[in-house]
Amino acid sequence: MLADRDQLIAAAERAVGSIGPDVTMDQIAAEAHVTKPILYRTIGDKAAVVDVLSDLLVDRIGRAIAASLTPVGDPRENFSASVRAYLMAVDSNCNLYVFVNSTGHPPASLRSRIDRSARQLIDMLGGQVVAAGLSSSPAMSSVTWAHSIIGALQTVTLMWIDVERDTDHHDARTIDDIAEDITDLLWPGVAGILGVDP
Repeated sequence: MLADRDQLIAAAERAVGSIGPDVTMDQIAAEAHVTKPILYRTIGDKAAVVDVLSDLLVDRIGRAIAASLTPVGDPRENFSASVRAYLMAVDSNCNLYVFVNSTGHPPASLRSRIDRSARQLIDMLGGQVVAAGLSSSPAMSSVTWAHSIIGALQTVTLMWIDVERDTDHHDARTIDDIAEDITDLLWPGVAGILGVDP
């Protein structure tokens, strides 16, 4: 049976999930029941696998965040809910998150992915504010804030995953704890950009 591209991507995700972020191309090929040349010919090298799985993860997180928002809800509560949804989406496959964030991306590929994540965040938060009748549209500086939020979330999430994996560390925080910490830290600035009361 010939594996198509979608089957190979699914196999790559399974291999990362079960083996861990240090998975090799040989292990991915074995999970897909194909030879490594077929894997390379169909998807590409490891950087291409990282790119494909990064896109999959960005879309999955975007859907989780969108589903967490309440139409015409309180903007701060929606922001906190979106942070919590991000962390919960990551928690469902921490190995995948570490895999796509610990392997070097070419600068253009990384920039494209971060820009897409930031745009999703701007659209969702801006849409919430407009729906609530609090502002006509988010300010241009919301682009800077969106990128800052993405960077903060990536850094804090990788730290949280690392602490969770450290069995000698007894100070692990829950998703709710971290979401509230990030909200407390970032919301005053985000509120100013969106033109709402902090």
